[in-house]
Amino acid sequence: MPDDLDPAPPSFSAARRFGTGFGVLVGILAFLAIVVMVNFIAARHHRRVALSEDRVPPLAPVSLQVLGALTNNLNVTVFFDPDEALYTHILQLLRQYEHASPRVKVTGVNYLTEPARAAQVKAAAKLGPNVKDVVIFELNGRHRVVRQGELSEYDTSQLLAGKSQSVKRKSFTGESHFTSAILTLIESRPLHAYYLVGHKEHDPETASTSAGYGKLILLLRDNNMGASLLPLTGTNEVPADCSLLIVAGPVTPVHPNEIEKLNRYLNRGGRALFLLPVAGNHGLEELLGQWGVELRDDIVRDAAGDRTDSHLTLKTFGDHEIVRPFGITQNGLILPRARSVTPRPGGQGQGSDAPQVRMLVSTSPVGEAIADYGRGARFDPRRDRRGAIPVAVAVERGGLKSVEGGSTRMVVVGDSDFLDNRVIDYSINRDFIANAINWLVDRPRLVGLAPQPVRELVFSMSDAQARSVRWILLAGVPGGILAFGLLVWFRRQS
Repeated sequence: MPDDLDPAPPSFSAARRFGTGFGVLVGILAFLAIVVMVNFIAARHHRRVALSEDRVPPLAPVSLQVLGALTNNLNVTVFFDPDEALYTHILQLLRQYEHASPRVKVTGVNYLTEPARAAQVKAAAKLGPNVKDVVIFELNGRHRVVRQGELSEYDTSQLLAGKSQSVKRKSFTGESHFTSAILTLIESRPLHAYYLVGHKEHDPETASTSAGYGKLILLLRDNNMGASLLPLTGTNEVPADCSLLIVAGPVTPVHPNEIEKLNRYLNRGGRALFLLPVAGNHGLEELLGQWGVELRDDIVRDAAGDRTDSHLTLKTFGDHEIVRPFGITQNGLILPRARSVTPRPGGQGQGSDAPQVRMLVSTSPVGEAIADYGRGARFDPRRDRRGAIPVAVAVERGGLKSVEGGSTRMVVVGDSDFLDNRVIDYSINRDFIANAINWLVDRPRLVGLAPQPVRELVFSMSDAQARSVRWILLAGVPGGILAFGLLVWFRRQS
C-alpha cells in the first residue's frame, strides 16, 4: 500500500544546507573584498577617459607644477548662471584641477536660485553689487577673481575685413587664466601699483562718491596688487617697485619736471595706464606723442552708439588680447564723455625699436570727432573728422618681456569717468580694465598654456522648416501615439 511506504528523505541534509549557505557567504565577502581592493587601487592609479567629442585635454605640466606648489587649501567658487555658454567648459576644467590636487576644493553658486549664498560670496570676496559670472579663487584669505569676459577669444578677422557681421568664439582660455590666478595667490610678494596725485585726479580713497576711484583700487587689490599714492613733486621719482603707474583724470597741468620723470620711467620699461578726460589741461600731449599716440582736443560722438543719457556705447574692438575676448557684445564699452586717441607715426625709435600702437576701441564708421565742443558740438567738415574714431589704444615697445626686462607697455583711454564708482560696473567696463591691467603687468597668460578650441553648433532653419518641426512635435508625435493606441484597441476587440 502506498501508505506503508517510508516518506522520501529530504533533498539536503542540515550539514549540506549549512555548507551551501557558508559557501554563498564566503563568495559574497570575497566579491566585496575584490570591489574594495579595486577601488583602493583605482583611487591611487586612476586614469580619466573622455568619451565625448568635446574632450577636455589634460592639464599642462606648468599647471601641475603650480598645483604641486600649494601648501594650503585653495577654495574655488564658480559664481555662475548654469545656462551661460561657458559654464560647462569652466566646470569640467576645474574638476581637473580638483582631481590633480587634494588641496583644491571647487563649489558652485547659482546666484539666480541661491541669493543668500550669493550675498555671502560677494561679501567675502568684496565683489560689487552687479558682479556676476565670475570664478573666485581664495587662498589664505586673499582672493583673485577671473571674469567670464576673460575666458574666450573671438575671431574678428572677417568683421574687421568687412566681409561679415558675425563674430565666432574660437577658443576657451580658462587654463591660462586659472593657473595664472593660482600663481598670483601663491606669490609671496604682490605687485604694486602707484596712483599719480597732485593734479585734481579722481579721488582713489573713497568708494562712496560717484566720481571717486575707490572701486578701481579694490579691483587692483582683488588682483593681488597693492596700491599707493604717488606725488612726483620735488625729488620724488617713480619707485623702482612700481609694477603699474595710473594717471587718472588730471585736471591741472602736469609740471614739465614731472613729465621728464614719467618719460624716464617709461624708457626703463615702465607700465602705465593713462585715463585722460575731455578738456583736461594736463600737458601730457607731447609725452604721449613721443610714444606714438596723438591726443586731440575734441569730443567724440557716434550716432550708432549714443544712448539717451548721452553716454557712448562702443562695440567696435581691435585685434588685441585686451579686447579680443569681447567680440561683439550686447552692450559694449560705455564712456560718458570721450576724446579721440589716435595712433600716429614717428614715435620714439626706428624700426623694431619704435613703439607699436594698436587700436583697442573705436566708434562705428559714422563716428565724429568735434573740436568746437563748447558750442553745442556741431560738426564742421572743415576741421572735424568723421569715420571710425579710436578712443583707446595700447602701446608696446621692446617685445614680450617681463616687467623687469625692459618692455614698455601703456594703455591710453580718452576718458576717465568710465571707471569712476558710478560707471565702472556698467556693461563690460570692469572686464575691459581688468584685461588691460593684466596685460600691462604680464598676467594675461602663462607660457605653455594654449587656448582650447571651442566647437559651436549652429542650427539654421527657414520659417517653413520651423513650422514643419512645430507641427511634427505638436501634432505628429501625439497623433502617432494615439493612432497606435487605437490600432491595439481594435485588434483586441476583434
